Amino acid sequence: MRDAPEAWEWERIQSEACPQCGLDPARLPVGTLGANTVEAAARWREFLESADPGTLRRSAGPEVWTPLQYAFHVRDMLIVFGERIDLACREDDPAVPWFDPGDDAWRVYNEAEAASAVAAIERAADRFSLILGSRHPNDWTRTVRRDGVDQFTVAGLGCFGLHEVHHHLLDANGRLP
Repeated sequence: MRDAPEAWEWERIQSEACPQCGLDPARLPVGTLGANTVEAAARWREFLESADPGTLRRSAGPEVWTPLQYAFHVRDMLIVFGERIDLACREDDPAVPWFDPGDDAWRVYNEAEAASAVAAIERAADRFSLILGSRHPNDWTRTVRRDGVDQFTVAGLGCFGLHEVHHHLLDANGRLP
């Protein structure tokens, strides 16, 4: 299962507002990205705890994730981006692959309870915030290259993480145009 295809190139979130959700994390001071991510992650709790459990497991259409799948994707991305930030600060312009947990994981995500998704997102957001909070001023411009093509700075990965949390909550609750 994949998210609905989108034409926008996601590495642009490092410097531009998202044309779908409007979030522009690149305009925030880099030192606030972690706290903003934790704050955005807290909104997942309200959504997941108030939604009908059946709705959380239903897709809005073909090739669109369910709300629970979006939730665990957000958790995954915060973990992966945190690892990539650490890697970028240890190595010069390391290469990393595109992340895809595989079809079995997508099925497991959809079978999980909402409470486990809430806890997973909050833990991942807290860890992501700690990773961002431990950066030295010269770390923010260090880079990592995805699939040898897309280049992200540490600040850009911070922006991307915050954006994932915000954007996919709008996806999950059907408020994204």
